[in-house]
Amino acid sequence: MNEKDSGPMKKHFPQAMRLSWEEVEELLWKVFLAMRADRYDPDVVIAVARGGLAPARILVDYLQKKYICSFQMGHWADEASLSEKPKIVFPLPDVDLRGMRVLVVDDVSDEGGTMEGVVSYLQSRVGEIRTAVLVSKAEPRMKADYCPLTMDDWRWVMFPWSRHEDLLSFTEKVLQLTGGSTVEDIIRILQEAMSVEIARHEIEKVLADMQQAREVTEDNRKVWTLI
Repeated sequence: MNEKDSGPMKKHFPQAMRLSWEEVEELLWKVFLAMRADRYDPDVVIAVARGGLAPARILVDYLQKKYICSFQMGHWADEASLSEKPKIVFPLPDVDLRGMRVLVVDDVSDEGGTMEGVVSYLQSRVGEIRTAVLVSKAEPRMKADYCPLTMDDWRWVMFPWSRHEDLLSFTEKVLQLTGGSTVEDIIRILQEAMSVEIARHEIEKVLADMQQAREVTEDNRKVWTLI
């Protein structure tokens, strides 16, 4: 079997699902309708960076609100390693939110650890907290107050705002495993291994990005390899 065949590759890549901007907007509209049914009217929407930035901005429009702020959490212990629990990377700006009703927005909840840390961080700084995520995977230990989509089987979610980063990581992995692949090989391997559609221009952008960063090179056979 050719080493570039996708069958043996499946164990190296997660099953995935893609969400378009239109699907994201529909999910956020469902969040808005659920909040309206609850008669919950937040004073401020807080986006958990980075994943919550785009959803929070759209939701603010639906809520007809002007106030939005953000802080960032991550699993980075330093530039080279990851921490087990999410930590505050950039805190909230110096703004008085005491007594305010806040809605905290993120894109996805895996095990619920990030949202758990978010609520712990905000409890002493705000009045009432409610949380919203677009997608929840399996059974998180902390469920969001509003979540329009829950997956029964765990899948990698490719959001419009993080698709390039995702495909860059997966393309790098393909090149590591194969020792070198054409654009067509990369697309075929990822589509069959992850069960998602991938456009040629998406991989071309990824490779151009990696080439500019001096991470890959292309030979005269159109085969891309890691440097």
